[in-house]
Amino acid sequence: MSHDAQKVRSFEHPGEGRKRAKSTPKGRQVDPQAAEEIALLLGDRPRRRDLLIEHLHLIQDTWKQISASHLAALADEMKLSFAEVFETATFYAHFDIVKEGEASVPPLTIRVCDSLTCAMLGGEKLLHELQTIAGPGIRVVRAPCVGLCDVAPVAEVGHHYVFHATSSEVLATAARGETEPDIPPYVDYDTYVKDGGYKLLNDLRAGRVSKEDVLKALDDSSLRGLGGAGFPTGRKCSRIASICFAICTVSWRAR
Repeated sequence: MSHDAQKVRSFEHPGEGRKRAKSTPKGRQVDPQAAEEIALLLGDRPRRRDLLIEHLHLIQDTWKQISASHLAALADEMKLSFAEVFETATFYAHFDIVKEGEASVPPLTIRVCDSLTCAMLGGEKLLHELQTIAGPGIRVVRAPCVGLCDVAPVAEVGHHYVFHATSSEVLATAARGETEPDIPPYVDYDTYVKDGGYKLLNDLRAGRVSKEDVLKALDDSSLRGLGGAGFPTGRKCSRIASICFAICTVSWRAR
């Protein structure tokens, strides 16, 4: 069939011409039941964005997992994007995210630390043994370093750590229902303040101690970071002092 390549031909759209297409909701839709559950769970708690992780913990503790529908409902309740809530939740190993179509998480999760120290002291063997013999109702997964190298290998039954763990002791701990953390003795806030806690911070705020005094003390201490470079802490703080009032270095055990 021949045609003239120079001839302009009108294009007939297969649709309905100028008629507007039917509008459809954009983005992930919030399940009404999930929205009601999240609203009731949060109650009168503030919906500030800095409380996102606290609210994620609340969902995890209530349902032992965080479903995609609850993530979407939480994002809607806090006026955040779903991507922001999802990225935050999936960053931390202790949040069990269940996507659409996936089976629910078993009632109990056992996590085995897969740090180098735990691996050298039998962590891999422990992981494979538990995955083989744990049985139904228990999920056995790897966990990033839990910061307990001195008692490796370490397993976590729910939120209860088992030191120098063996498969028999881990499963016995699960059978006893020991899934809550052991809280060691600690100094509460009021006692800490009464004994002089935050004195330097208060002096700094009141102008009795200058920012330069604090930076000099850090520099004179020869305190260094624990990374490979061992960068002097005082020098680092001095470089960003114009945008930071105070810097606290904390040790955290699990992502």
